[in-house]
Amino acid sequence: MRLDFNVLWVEDNQNNVHSQADRIAFLLKKEGFRVQIVFAATLEEAMGFLSDDIHGDHIDLILMDYDLGAGGKGDDGLVAVRNKFQYKDIIFYSSQAGELKDKVAEKKVQGVYCSTRDDLPDTVDGVFEALVKKVLDIDHSRGIVMGATSDVDHLVNECLLAIFEISDAEQRETTLDKLASHIKEKEKRFTKDLTTISNIKHVSELADMTHFYTSADRLRLLITALKNIGSDANNIQTVQHYNDTVPVRNTLAHVRVETNGFSRRLFDKHNNELTSEIMKELRLKLLGHQEFFEKLSAELKRVLIQ
Repeated sequence: MRLDFNVLWVEDNQNNVHSQADRIAFLLKKEGFRVQIVFAATLEEAMGFLSDDIHGDHIDLILMDYDLGAGGKGDDGLVAVRNKFQYKDIIFYSSQAGELKDKVAEKKVQGVYCSTRDDLPDTVDGVFEALVKKVLDIDHSRGIVMGATSDVDHLVNECLLAIFEISDAEQRETTLDKLASHIKEKEKRFTKDLTTISNIKHVSELADMTHFYTSADRLRLLITALKNIGSDANNIQTVQHYNDTVPVRNTLAHVRVETNGFSRRLFDKHNNELTSEIMKELRLKLLGHQEFFEKLSAELKRVLIQ
């Protein structure tokens, strides 16, 4: 699972579905997912997006228009998709959906939802609920959060590399001096922890000791580098806000599970239960952070190539 929900939209006239696309994006973003849409105007173009290897396929849903003009007929597209992917979810639609079920029956294609063009957002939301919400239990949510924060960590590193390349010698030196200062502070804490470790009586006392260059350290360094190049104050503040999310991500790696029959409940080290609503709120925050860091990385790279 990931924060992106990928849709292959087979439609020869994209201007007809702009409002539907915006509505679909709105509905799914409320659940903490970002819709990524790739349009194909013909059946041939659509099939080019579908990998032959099921393990390399990242398309979550296909929207198939019935009348593609010179690009073919959607019911033929249903057959082509099903020949490659037996269980791929497809929504078959047209401006008038009355005959679509008959078309699907004639082609003997299973697992197809039918819809009018106007009803597409609600139909997609229903399929999304069946496809995704049912696996959004707490264990899957942990995986989504851990994966998303790893993606953000990578973007933070990309931003650092881009800033360093566009910085002058003095700015580079200031940034590295700050890093050296952080490392020296770590060295002091490490030495202190060594003394503490030699006197511990239980392994639980090791839980809060971190000695390596962590995601939080990388964020602090990015803040320093942004300040050195005179970056916008809003960018610096947003990076600082993400720093508040990192400890929550780390908490998910160390939880206590209570099992009762088929039910699984998760609790953090303070005995607070991690509910589905808490996880959705965290996904929404992470989605915002991920989009911010993607934008920041792209801006810094544009400066780099100028």
